[in-house]
Amino acid sequence: MGYLSPHIINSMVYQKAIYRLNVFVPKEFDHLCNRYANGKSHCLPLSRSSASQYSKMELLVMNLTGSISISPWDEYLYALVVVEVSCHYIVSHLLKKKKEASITIRDIMAMMEYQSSLKAH
Repeated sequence: MGYLSPHIINSMVYQKAIYRLNVFVPKEFDHLCNRYANGKSHCLPLSRSSASQYSKMELLVMNLTGSISISPWDEYLYALVVVEVSCHYIVSHLLKKKKEASITIRDIMAMMEYQSSLKAH
């Protein structure tokens, strides 16, 4: 997981993959958030592929990023991303407070279980 650059987000808006989101790029944007680089530098990189096969709803990967020092999205300081590994289904939410994450995760899991008719393992 990582942060998307503002250029990628703007191209997603242009392709209508995202609605009602404007991103303003500072003049000296370096395409890598220092917090992300320093915070993740101790982690080993994930392999690009795996021999493991997962059935639907067997493995969910979640990432909560933030807090963003300058809030670009109307006071939303955190981004939560949930990925269902078997089919790469992605759900993301912007959060104003970190304590909203547990309720949002519960709601996302309930929605995914309802849509797939399967319980998360």
